[in-house]
Amino acid sequence: MEKKLTIYDIAELSGVAKSTVSRYLNGGSVREETGRKIKKVIDAYHYEPNVFARLSAKSSRIIGLIVPGFDSVTTPGLVEAIVAYLKKHDYTPLIMHTGNDLDEEIRSIERLKNINADGIMVLASSVTEKHEATVEKADIPILFLGQRYRKGNSVINDDYHAGLEIGRYLGKKGASRVAGIWVSEQDPAVGKERKHGVIDGLKEFGVQNMEVIEAGFFYQDAVKAARELFDRRIWPDTVVCATDRIAGGVYKVLYQKGIRIPDEVSVTGFGDYETSELLRPPLTTVRLDLENWGEISAEMMLQMVQKKPVSKLLVNSYALIERESVADRT
Repeated sequence: MEKKLTIYDIAELSGVAKSTVSRYLNGGSVREETGRKIKKVIDAYHYEPNVFARLSAKSSRIIGLIVPGFDSVTTPGLVEAIVAYLKKHDYTPLIMHTGNDLDEEIRSIERLKNINADGIMVLASSVTEKHEATVEKADIPILFLGQRYRKGNSVINDDYHAGLEIGRYLGKKGASRVAGIWVSEQDPAVGKERKHGVIDGLKEFGVQNMEVIEAGFFYQDAVKAARELFDRRIWPDTVVCATDRIAGGVYKVLYQKGIRIPDEVSVTGFGDYETSELLRPPLTTVRLDLENWGEISAEMMLQMVQKKPVSKLLVNSYALIERESVADRT
């Protein structure tokens, strides 16, 4: 079996002291020429440092990433972009899965602090007083993703303006009887900001009321809500969905009932998942740039770790994607 390279070997091969190699691996300051020598040896021998041996170092080069779960469509794409960016900059991501348990989210922040992570990124479904108290005690850079953290740093989607654009778009298309299948306002970004944007956009075109039926983020929740809506005698002419997954549930129910999209009912969503264009007809939606969101979030985290000045809030971009699921009723 091939002998695994140690920092003693790296020191000997690069002609520097072991302490210098250790300092280089732990993110400490070394001369540029010395760093090049060490890196040349590391690259030549494909050296992989022992992550857990670094946990007691001044800089572990570990970034914690706390996620509620991987059952959404957006989370895996966002995590993939973050992980790729961190690895490119020689940081090791350590992912903690909370199972949508807010108390477990708090415990995960505390665990990551205790193992000496350099920083923590939290993909949060909400930011509670418990979060705020934990962050204040943590004394470690913590960045919230997806939800605005007014007392610290966050990177969010522009949910309000994305909703406003969909609302205006539907208003221009002549929507009049509009229903929304939406998630709970316990999620401030999607449940409140995005929904209020849609409502305000519709109002600009004289649509004063949007009936809201609450559903979860999951497909079967959307199917149940859509059945409730279309079991009635009078239907809406337009259904706005909080996510593309919910829109997929609406498509299923309308197909089963023989209701044509968009001739009888227009449907829109948010997310622009890979499957959204494959629906028949293809879904009009809002694209959230996951790769950009992941990269700007990871970059902001590293700047915080390096004690560089950063904005309290960064907002990810979006784009309306017009396809064939909305009729022109003007």
